[in-house]
Amino acid sequence: MKKTLCLLFSLLLTASAVLCGCGETDSSSSETAAVRPTDTTVKTTGEKIHINDSTLGEIWITELEGVRVNELDNNGFTADENLKYYSENGKPASTEGVDVSEYSGEIDWEKVKESGIDFAMIRVGGRGYGEEGKMYSDTKAIEYINGAKNAGIKVGAYFFSQAVTTEEAVEEADFVKSILGDIKLDYPVAYDWEIIKNDDARTDSVSASQTTECARAFCDRIKEHGYTPIIYSPSRELYFKYDLSRLADIDIWYCEYADVPTFYYEFSMWQYSESGSIDGIEGQVDLNICFTNVADYD
Repeated sequence: MKKTLCLLFSLLLTASAVLCGCGETDSSSSETAAVRPTDTTVKTTGEKIHINDSTLGEIWITELEGVRVNELDNNGFTADENLKYYSENGKPASTEGVDVSEYSGEIDWEKVKESGIDFAMIRVGGRGYGEEGKMYSDTKAIEYINGAKNAGIKVGAYFFSQAVTTEEAVEEADFVKSILGDIKLDYPVAYDWEIIKNDDARTDSVSASQTTECARAFCDRIKEHGYTPIIYSPSRELYFKYDLSRLADIDIWYCEYADVPTFYYEFSMWQYSESGSIDGIEGQVDLNICFTNVADYD
């Protein structure tokens, strides 16, 4: 009887580790250990993958079924004093970009273009951390979009989400559409949902399953509005807060400040610096690279 109980307990622990994608827990979240029913839909290959992540350190994950893996060749990355580039078989395979919000101040987009920038991801708004979760628009969004387009820079957008329900996620997508109106974008609309450290954020207790469902709801609604969705996230959320098998048809805009990316799964954009320097933008700016061998944006 004692052996049977031990075996059952061991199987429960193994199942829990597989559902989380890793045997470790995310200490920054107050999520309880209880597994919600929707978590049981996670499908894995059963293969254990060892990763040396520049932020998380050495971790093990259980490979997700149906999620494409990262096939970028780290030897294909080069850089000059300002930007990173990627090539394959000796041919350019990337475009270079920035992402900005109203905090970037006045921008000379002609100079930004001359600096080698091909695209800009522009914040259109967000939702507050507090219990009320009031949504707000970025005061510079439309000005930036028009300025970038007029300078020949292709444009995408992002929304800083703090959604805790799928209803709120849909509301956020509708809010994005109300801001953009009939504006056409060249690059995707990003769902930027983040774990907020050192703050009493309304999202602190949102489960991994609910986080995934919110992302799914936002992206599906953005598609209905005629835009291409993408999920912005660092590895912590991607490994521990999202079931990527539920989001396998959606591109990832990956955030990691490193010389080369270490994320295991495929991503079409990479935010590699928060301290870039680009002529035409005062102060530091986030830098990005889009992989044209993965993405197919106009």
